[in-house]
Amino acid sequence: MIRTSQQFHTFINRHIPYPLALQGIVGFALLMTPLSGIGLRGAVSFGGAPERYWAMCAIMGVQLIITVVIPARRLPLWLQILYLLFQCALTAVAQNLFPTPLIDYVYLAIVLQALTLFRPWLWIPFAVGVWALWSGGVIMATASVLAWIQSNLALAFPATCAIIAAIIYIRQHRRGEQAQQMLLQMQQRYDSLSTALREVQQCVALEERRRLAQMLTGEVQAALARTEQSIVAAIGQAHSNLSRLQTTVAQTRASAGAAVDRLRMAITLLRRGEDDQAPPPVITTMAAIPFDELVISSQPYRILSWVLPIIFVALSLLVTLLQQHPAPDVILPLLALYALLLLAYIYTLRARNSLLLQIGLVGQTLAVVALAVTTQALPIMLGLLLVLWQIALRLPLSQIVIFLTGVPTVIGLLLARMRPQTMDAESLLICAVSAATVLGPLLLARRQLDQRRQAELRAALLGSEIEQQTSDVRMLAVAAERTRLAREFHDDLGSRLVLINLQLQLAEDLVSESAEQTLDQLQISREQLRAAWRSVLSVADAELPLDGHALGPALADVVAQCRQSASVAVDLRAHACLDDLTPTVACTIYRVVQEGLANACKHAHPDTITVHIDRTPRHVTVTVVNDHLPTDDPDAQAIRAAASQGSYGLVGLRERAEALGGRIEADSLPEGGFRLMLVVPNEDSL
Repeated sequence: MIRTSQQFHTFINRHIPYPLALQGIVGFALLMTPLSGIGLRGAVSFGGAPERYWAMCAIMGVQLIITVVIPARRLPLWLQILYLLFQCALTAVAQNLFPTPLIDYVYLAIVLQALTLFRPWLWIPFAVGVWALWSGGVIMATASVLAWIQSNLALAFPATCAIIAAIIYIRQHRRGEQAQQMLLQMQQRYDSLSTALREVQQCVALEERRRLAQMLTGEVQAALARTEQSIVAAIGQAHSNLSRLQTTVAQTRASAGAAVDRLRMAITLLRRGEDDQAPPPVITTMAAIPFDELVISSQPYRILSWVLPIIFVALSLLVTLLQQHPAPDVILPLLALYALLLLAYIYTLRARNSLLLQIGLVGQTLAVVALAVTTQALPIMLGLLLVLWQIALRLPLSQIVIFLTGVPTVIGLLLARMRPQTMDAESLLICAVSAATVLGPLLLARRQLDQRRQAELRAALLGSEIEQQTSDVRMLAVAAERTRLAREFHDDLGSRLVLINLQLQLAEDLVSESAEQTLDQLQISREQLRAAWRSVLSVADAELPLDGHALGPALADVVAQCRQSASVAVDLRAHACLDDLTPTVACTIYRVVQEGLANACKHAHPDTITVHIDRTPRHVTVTVVNDHLPTDDPDAQAIRAAASQGSYGLVGLRERAEALGGRIEADSLPEGGFRLMLVVPNEDSL
């Protein structure tokens, strides 16, 4: 429904030169003008030649065609000026050929077109020029200054009401176009939300990665740097002062333990999300424009509420005095009727109940009709535009239809009974065109306001939904990045630090036996520490450490490090064809082996660890088994508790496996020992 409405508005804006209400006013005035001259076609005062009438009709037809066909709003300014001047010239020719009563409203339609196209600094002089052209035509047709003044007074009030109504409509139309454009942009943003959310997710992940790298990676690197300084100092002691070597190695091991503790704290913070997160940046959306209570804002509405009746009373008094010289006994009833009109008007302004409002409007209508009947001046009937103004702004649409159906019928019957000579086709046409120029723009302005409110509400809802989904994606991206960093820290750096710690323990045990072997262990620990440092950098940059081709050598290195650090036999049996594994699967296999070896060396103290990697057409299976897990050993109890409750290492491995559609199993064996098994789908079976 929204898209259909938007497409309809787009079609209208592209194919109609002016907004709908003004286009209707222009067309209605051009169509009614020939009709208003039918009764005058044979009059001697207008030449008595039907050719003049038909020439005027042809000119009106040409103007109607060009106002429908030419896209005036898309023309350059100088062409718009020439276009309206050409219409003025055609209207002036028609006025000279056959000056019908409604030719005045053709000039008014040209002024309304200029109001739509031009800014005030150009529109006002143009309107003055059109008025001068029309006035010249009136003087030429009537050759009477009095008739010229009466014509000006008769047209002044409906022209004022029509221009103000057109200004209100154009304002609402432009704001409605802005709202529709805003809704269209918001709809386009919503339609492309999936792509935008992926971009937001990537940006948020990068921002969180930088923040965590500055906050945690720096601290972990500082702990590793202190450990390396201790190892360098221990190596120096091994060359110079063997008596202090044992103390220095113990301090180095304590420093490595502190690094492990700091890493564990960092992983805990990342997993639990307890540290303060940076506030998310503000998501800029197009805020909805505040809704107006009325079609016209409150202060202009109050001003117009008093300006329009004052203009009508002043002009109607002048028209009455110029058309006739009322007797003294008529002046007092006229003043009483004007007072009644103003009282009914004030009552209507104050009325809030719908029924009381309609009573006030009926009172104003009767007062205007009584004034017209008393003075026998048709222009006073145009005071009903004041009633139409209030109807269009304050009554619901259903009540407007009822009011406009019933009240004109009653007025027509009343006038036909009291003053039959005042009701003719010409008068009806003038009243109809005047009512259309005022009522049409105001009613369509109300419709524009309703559509704008709906568009703004829809845009606000879309904006809120986009913001909510973006916020959710941000939270998920931050959580995913923190989880990734915690998992990589634990699986890679944690395993390396565990082995380094075991290596330093072995070096501490060898101090009393062989300084050379101690020095070798320290050198190996230093190299492993530098590898751990590089691991921190790669983790912070979200780099996958290896692919299928590098998996075999990487597994051989981690097995060799375990053998050397923990003095344990490791049996690695791998499937021959692992080279075509994707980096994600290869990295997961490597992390499982790394975690299994580190846990076995840290907790179980086994004699033998078996690592078996098997690949079938459907699955890749990795099994890490150690052969010794005494039931009364505190370390054995710790690893069982970790396996049952889900340690950070096992949680991270389970997350990796589930991301690939696989599973992780970790349990004790009946015959003793512990098994860690990964099963993931083979790429060929996906």
